[in-house]
Amino acid sequence: DSNTIVVDMRNHYESEVGHFEGAILPDVETFREQLPVVAEMLADQKERNIVMYCTGGIRCEKASAYMKYKGFHNVFQLEGGIIEYTSQIRKQNLPNKFIGKNFVFDERLGERISQDIIAHCHQCGEPCDTHTNCSNDACHILFIQCDKCAEEYKGCCSIKCSDFLDLPKNE
Repeated sequence: DSNTIVVDMRNHYESEVGHFEGAILPDVETFREQLPVVAEMLADQKERNIVMYCTGGIRCEKASAYMKYKGFHNVFQLEGGIIEYTSQIRKQNLPNKFIGKNFVFDERLGERISQDIIAHCHQCGEPCDTHTNCSNDACHILFIQCDKCAEEYKGCCSIKCSDFLDLPKNE
């Protein structure tokens, strides 16, 4: 529907690896900062249909209430989030409109929804959608790393972190 705007209510690192076709992807670090950013982005479109989605639907409950409070009239959410959407399209053999992976908050850090790889290794730029935490526990930043860079950097986000791991314990 040309009168509908689809908004990804997840953080940038989640939407980086997968999102719905044509969705607005706010470049934010936290959900808290995302709410006013989205309201501002869409301020002149309060009469259009706004469809929001997130991983499991919880953030969208809060976001839809916020958007209604801000004067948006036609606010909707994907019931059960991407998790339920994926379950339903598979059960009902429906066409998939989600490209890439759904970021999940367990040890997997991602569930493949389509075969598309839309992200890139943060170190070399090659196509990759594998999230990892830096092996340097003093850093532990979440980032995307291909297998080649994981080997070269010893699972770290930078040479500096990799070198840190090589230091003797007393240093």
